[in-house]
Amino acid sequence: MNKAPEFGTYPEAQNKPVYSRWWISGVVLLGAGKLAWDYGTSGDPSAGYMLIPAVVAVSLLWLLIFLLRMFFYHLSVHNKRTFDERVGEIKHAWWNTHRQTVALRDAVLLGPSCSTPEQRQQLLNPGHPPPAPTATPEGPAIRLLQVFGDDVTARERGLATLLALQWDQQRTPGPVLQPLCCYWQGSLPAWQAFVEQMAACCPELQLPDTPESWQGLGSLEAIIDRLQGAPSNIRILCAGCHSSPVRPATHLPPGEAAVLWWIAPQEGVRLSRGEWFAARHEKLPEVAERALQQGEQTAATSVCVSFSQAEMPDLSGIGWNTQQHRQDAHFGALADLEAMVALTLAAWYAEQQGEPCAWLASDPHYTLALGVVQPNVSVY
Repeated sequence: MNKAPEFGTYPEAQNKPVYSRWWISGVVLLGAGKLAWDYGTSGDPSAGYMLIPAVVAVSLLWLLIFLLRMFFYHLSVHNKRTFDERVGEIKHAWWNTHRQTVALRDAVLLGPSCSTPEQRQQLLNPGHPPPAPTATPEGPAIRLLQVFGDDVTARERGLATLLALQWDQQRTPGPVLQPLCCYWQGSLPAWQAFVEQMAACCPELQLPDTPESWQGLGSLEAIIDRLQGAPSNIRILCAGCHSSPVRPATHLPPGEAAVLWWIAPQEGVRLSRGEWFAARHEKLPEVAERALQQGEQTAATSVCVSFSQAEMPDLSGIGWNTQQHRQDAHFGALADLEAMVALTLAAWYAEQQGEPCAWLASDPHYTLALGVVQPNVSVY
């Protein structure tokens, strides 16, 4: 669970001393001492002097008890105030870290319904018709028409090549910053095809032979940690491609897509750490509320880019509309690439509309992943 730290309640401070009672008891004690003195000296004056040590001892005992009562009361008040302040500091620090973001400077998305930046604008239009499934020997599948063949490995290599070509076509002319590191979601042969095409398109760009494996929200969190306080010219490359094999009895037809991100510390729509949902440990509405807290939202966003999930609880009761902008029909089943696709579409919506956009998809290590993408407020 990715919850804020929780602490037990510190015991309440002791009851405040009732000073009026203490002053009355002190006056009564002094009065009793005076009466004892008068009575003792009425017959034999020397007997009164024998009472002085007793009166002084009783008075000092009263004073000691009073001071101890005052001390322990103020000590309990101080301890509770210190505990509450420290708890507040820890929770504040946790939320500050949990709300850290990075900037998505550039993104490319290829899918059966989306091959160019112009086409991607239509994906969040509920009336936009999805692509017709392609017939294959094993059954229908949602495929890119620009990639040929039925072998999944060959199709992923073709997707990786197309991804590099599309990035080169839509990137801003000028020098390219070398990435600090590279993350890849997909097979190593597909990465090799991607590297080869990127070298052909941009010879000055040096990519590693073996990238870091994309691990969903775990990788995104590591990137955010790594870029906090980093210079503005630092870049991290995240990319991936996936072509699902045709299998019988699946709730979605197999699909395919390719994604590329250039992530920087600043100047772009803001990607947060997101929240993960583990079905055995939490309730999804609680996780969704925490995702809104992470994005500092007081209510659910008007748009949520999502993929359908088996046995997913309904979130309409807390304002999350996961039905209207569901992308199943446009992309099909994408396995571990779902979240990158959903995040990319949410980022484009936030960039174009200038308002936050939620996303919900599967994750390699958890039941679900979800979050809120924030627009780049510096341009509004």
